[in-house]
Amino acid sequence: MPISTAVSRRSWLHSALAATTAFTTAGLGLPLPAQAAQAKAAAAYPVRPVKVVVPYPAGGVIDVTARAVTDALAQRWGQPVIVENHPGANGNLGAQAVHQAAADGYTLLIGSTFTVINPLTDKTTRYRTSDFVPVASIGSTPNVWVVPASAPWRTLQDFITQARQQPGAFNVANPGQGSSNHLGLERLAASAGIQITQVNYQGQPPFITDLANGQIHIAPLTATLALPHIQSGKLRALAVSAPTRLPALAQVPTLAELGLGDATVVPWSGFMAPAGTPAALVAQLQAAIAEVQAQPAVLQRYATLQAQAPERPQDFAQLVQREQQRWTALLGAAVKTASAP
Repeated sequence: MPISTAVSRRSWLHSALAATTAFTTAGLGLPLPAQAAQAKAAAAYPVRPVKVVVPYPAGGVIDVTARAVTDALAQRWGQPVIVENHPGANGNLGAQAVHQAAADGYTLLIGSTFTVINPLTDKTTRYRTSDFVPVASIGSTPNVWVVPASAPWRTLQDFITQARQQPGAFNVANPGQGSSNHLGLERLAASAGIQITQVNYQGQPPFITDLANGQIHIAPLTATLALPHIQSGKLRALAVSAPTRLPALAQVPTLAELGLGDATVVPWSGFMAPAGTPAALVAQLQAAIAEVQAQPAVLQRYATLQAQAPERPQDFAQLVQREQQRWTALLGAAVKTASAP
């Protein structure tokens, strides 16, 4: 990580600490006694264990990335930070548990794309994106478009050319409806003008063997999982779904470089709190997370995971807003269906 990045994070830390005071004194229109109570609670936070709900199985990329931060937070606070995995219903089980929790900073969610997509497309979702306050990003884990090493395609354009000639003839792995991977493959098919047959799996690890054996012809796979198989010669990387090339795969172009920028879907995740969590407390959480994410040990864990660390925690709210606007526009028909009485 460049020195300038660490410096920018330290600068943000000082700004966030100042923001904590500003939020407290501004009071958001609350009566003075309520302002004082909120300021006192924020100053003492945390006085007991903090629970972080990860709506994915233990050991996955998002889970491991989150734990890199929560472990450091526990050391900083001198309080346990308990990670609870609540997988199921494409993230809805974990999100619903946090939605029902008190807005006091002691129950947090690791939210991801599903917190935007599910309320748009799934009628069974019992929360809205606005029911959570985006606190701080834990970064992103870009996907790599990979094919079996035995496949004839040397470039993504090679695959697209043949897929156009043989509509529906090739299988693509879908590790979860509404996931960033699913959205990415839908956008790639639309942008490239191809038809590919989706094969559903429960997560990414289950399809890696089928991909390496050629039963799956192409798939977006998290760089963390893809890199060992690329290095061992089992898989071939054709493109990365990221704003810039990945250092570990410097020769592999981005989708944007290939003229498919609209298909770029970068998996994101971050801490979210129940709506109504005091702004002073949110600012304090942001400052603490920024501090631990700048620690060399945490940055090293990010690098090991091929994860991209966030620059500024407060930008997470803007990211969530942009994602909501993007997918609301692209999923218009689904939005109308989900909104119907």
